[in-house]
Amino acid sequence: MNKLQVSWDGQRSTFEQDQTVRIGRSTDNDVVVSDPTVSRQHAQLAWGPDGWVFEGLGRAGTFLRGGAVTRLLVAEPVELTLASPHGPVVRLEPSQPASELAPPAPATSVGEVSGGFQDGSPPGPALPSPLADWGAGAPSPGQAGPSGTAAMPRIGVPLRRGAAAEAGEEFASAVQILVPVRSWLTDPGWRQGLRLLVIAYALLPLVFLALFASSGNLTTPGWAYSLYIAPLWGVAFWLLIRPPEPHGKRELLIGLGIVIWVMIWMSLITINVNSMLNPKSLFGALGVGFNEEITKALPILVAALALLKLRSVKLDVRMWMFLGTIAGLIFGVREASQYTTIAIEHIAAAAVHHSANAAVIGALSFAYRVFVDGFQHAIWAGVAAFFIGIAVNYPRRRVPLILFGVTIAAVLHALNDWYLSNFSLPWPWILLQAFSLLLFLGYTMSAASIERRVRRTPLFRGESMIMDKFTETGEQPRA
Repeated sequence: MNKLQVSWDGQRSTFEQDQTVRIGRSTDNDVVVSDPTVSRQHAQLAWGPDGWVFEGLGRAGTFLRGGAVTRLLVAEPVELTLASPHGPVVRLEPSQPASELAPPAPATSVGEVSGGFQDGSPPGPALPSPLADWGAGAPSPGQAGPSGTAAMPRIGVPLRRGAAAEAGEEFASAVQILVPVRSWLTDPGWRQGLRLLVIAYALLPLVFLALFASSGNLTTPGWAYSLYIAPLWGVAFWLLIRPPEPHGKRELLIGLGIVIWVMIWMSLITINVNSMLNPKSLFGALGVGFNEEITKALPILVAALALLKLRSVKLDVRMWMFLGTIAGLIFGVREASQYTTIAIEHIAAAAVHHSANAAVIGALSFAYRVFVDGFQHAIWAGVAAFFIGIAVNYPRRRVPLILFGVTIAAVLHALNDWYLSNFSLPWPWILLQAFSLLLFLGYTMSAASIERRVRRTPLFRGESMIMDKFTETGEQPRA
């Protein structure tokens, strides 16, 4: 029996001459080459009248010493590279030496390095060693041999082609190496979150233009771009706060419930209460501040108490702080969808009156609402949620802690609205925003250390499942 040994990546398989050997990336092949550049059904080998014959099947191509081959008589051990000249190497070793094989007839097409397979022509004269160079005095390709027939090229070497064909093959190989699109499309790296995020954020503005170009609703751009920006702030808040593990499906469901609560509560209560208040007066601004901060704080408090009473579970204060920022982002998205209509109207009016200054103000106002509105609401809500988390974990001062956290957020919120309603100088307003940011970032950096101090102080001391766990294990929560 004339056997064939096929080796790849240190694995060797032996096949009988009555077998058809299939090579490719798919797991149902006889020789599985697990490389993404290789075709699923790349090639096959079968025993023919003149010996083992290799035949390429896939579009990725097969190469021998840098040259592309599609059909090859394997008369001696040979190494082929799959998909590119630098791809995976497969070694083919027939058991019967070349001298025992009948010489093949001339090749019938470029890429076939043996002959007699298609037209049934008789074999030619004996050939020199398939891996030897052309010997001195031996007829070159195309010259007549001793019997008058055309001399054959070496077995295992593709026919020589013209300069243009060789240049084309070299160019195709270079492109395949330098721009491996096929390899990219099968790369598991596409499933990484960062790459998916980049793809989404690169294409979404184009999708907005395609979907909403004919919309006459001025709230549409506000909704679209506020929702576009909010997830980026969410990622930033997660990295800043870094809630400790474990976290998973439970926290995801709580976050979804908070989103639904804020959207419904705003439509039914918050907007109606705000319509009765005048933010130009300090008292009216305080009413707006408490109204909106309670809207964001209530779902945090309800979720924390429900989890404690029904499941006896206390989450780390940093998780509640992060969930508070989610409530603030959703509130900001809903609010921005309304306020951006005013900015768009300013831009339209500026176009009518040819006022460049008014157009600039309108564009900047739109950007402010889209980029910053949700962020402002998120940092105020995050501060309030931090104190709600402390209050749930340490019940001795629960009510004062909740009131203190919500009041801080509401007062900062009220001063922001009151100043914008009465003054045009921007710098005091910017300082107020900087102070709000200082508070938020301060709590993101020291949430764990503040909780440790609260745990040790008799004024706040109470049961804390979180801190008890750290005490038992000797682990210290991150500062």
